[in-house]
Formats: sequence, C-alpha cells, structure tokens
Amino acid sequence: MTPLSNLHGRALECLITELIIKTYPGVNLTARAKNDQVRDASKLVQLDSLLLNELTQAANALLLKWLNPQFQLSNQPSITVDRLPDQNKNDVTDICLTSRSWTVNLSLKHNHTALRHQRPGTTPKHCGFLQGSVEMQQFRQQYRVITQEFMQHIGQAKLFAELPSALIEQHLYTPVCNLVSQFINSHASTCTTQLFQYLVGDVNYYKIIVDTHARTLSIQQFAEIQMPTNLIATVNKQYVNLSFDNGWEISMRLHTASSQLKNSPSLKFDTKALNNPLTATIIPYV
Repeated sequence: MTPLSNLHGRALECLITELIIKTYPGVNLTARAKNDQVRDASKLVQLDSLLLNELTQAANALLLKWLNPQFQLSNQPSITVDRLPDQNKNDVTDICLTSRSWTVNLSLKHNHTALRHQRPGTTPKHCGFLQGSVEMQQFRQQYRVITQEFMQHIGQAKLFAELPSALIEQHLYTPVCNLVSQFINSHASTCTTQLFQYLVGDVNYYKIIVDTHARTLSIQQFAEIQMPTNLIATVNKQYVNLSFDNGWEISMRLHTASSQLKNSPSLKFDTKALNNPLTATIIPYV
C-alpha cells in the first residue's frame, strides 16, 4: 500500500467512526479506537478539500443509506466501536461495531479492490507453516538466493527507477513469482484452505469499496463462503494467479515496496480477486 493510499484509507476510517459517534449518543469507543481517532485527525487536514468532501459524502451515505437501515443503529441502547490493526492474522477488517444483538465487521477500501498487500518472503506463513518450520527456512534460503543474484545485476544503481524494467522482471519478479508458485503448488493439498483464509479473511465481514470516480459504494458480504480444497498457481511475468476450486480467481501482482535498492529489494504483492461469486450492493452517494 502506497503512503497516499494509506492516508486515504486512514482518513476514511476516521471519518466513518467520527460520524457514528456524532450521530448516535449511545456509542462507546475502545481505547484503541480512541487512540486511532486522535492519530488520524491530523490526516484529515492533509486531504485535498474536494477529496475530503467526497469521502465525507460517502461516509454519510454508508451510515444513513446502509448501516442504519441494515442494523438499526438508532434503536440500539449501546454500541461499541473498535478500530482494528493492520496485519491482524486472518482478520482483514478495519472497523468493528458491537451491540447486544450483533457484531458488524467492516473492511474499507478507497478506489481499489485489494485483498492483501503481503510480502512474498513470508509465503509459507500465509500457507499455514510456522516461522521456524523447515518449509519456512528452505523457502527463505531460496528467496535469499534469488534476491542476492538480482543484486549482482544492478551495478551502481541506487533506485529501481534506474534499472531497465526487463532486467527487474527477468532477474527478480519472475524468479520470485516462480518460487512462490512452486511452493504453493507443492503444498496445495494441505495449504489451500489456510492460504484462502489468509488472503480473503476468515471473519464474517462486509467489504465496502468507496469509488470516488463513479461516486458509489459497493458492498459485499464475505460470509458463509465455501472453502476451497485445492488450487493451482500459475505465473505470468510479475503475476502469480491462483485458481481455487470454489470458483475464486485471485491475482497477486509483485511490485517494489520501496524505490531504493539498499542491501536487498523490498517487495510486496498487490492481491485482488479477479473473480468471486459474491453479489454486490451498489449505493450512489450523490
């Protein structure tokens, strides 16, 4: 996730939480949510005024056109709001609302549909293997060989932008993607469910995509999803594509997480669902 994307996401979480507090007097914040609201208040002033207005309109629509009608917030004697940390194992949600009768988890996205932004070097952990396992150690060693060989081709370059894209693809992206794909395929019979739950999330939640271009909210409920039992991973240049036997198609695009080369390249996947069987509710916010 880029710094700008992180800024927009944090601002959106802050706006929605603040709006819930102002609208419903029976709302309580957890200590963590209070700290996050204080931290992110400064992010709101960093936003362009037009974008701030857009996100505010979207937050209002989410609350008034969907959250309250769907869960009757105004009729709840008390509601607790928590804001969840990033990289919370298989819980991909950002905001959790709890009343006496229900718990609602929200995963918020601003102009993108990404599931995860995981690092390729910890692929065995995403598949359910422990940090100190033999599988993890062997994978890390193979990963290190690839990145060290890549560093031998960079010459005096200090930034990725100074390198030809073909060199990066041939000596870094494709070899890393091949390593990840081979690991997943070799353990598919045992790791499919764990990897799917890591990428998609195993907590009952609603995914909210705020599209400021179309000026809409897209809402999908990630619940009661049939778990896959097998998958096939394939590679296309800097992409690892996962085909699960429950109908989900997931694409993982490898990219640099830092513009600087340093001693070892910093890499991340931008992971998104190319195809999923979930229906979406579309709500305009204009």
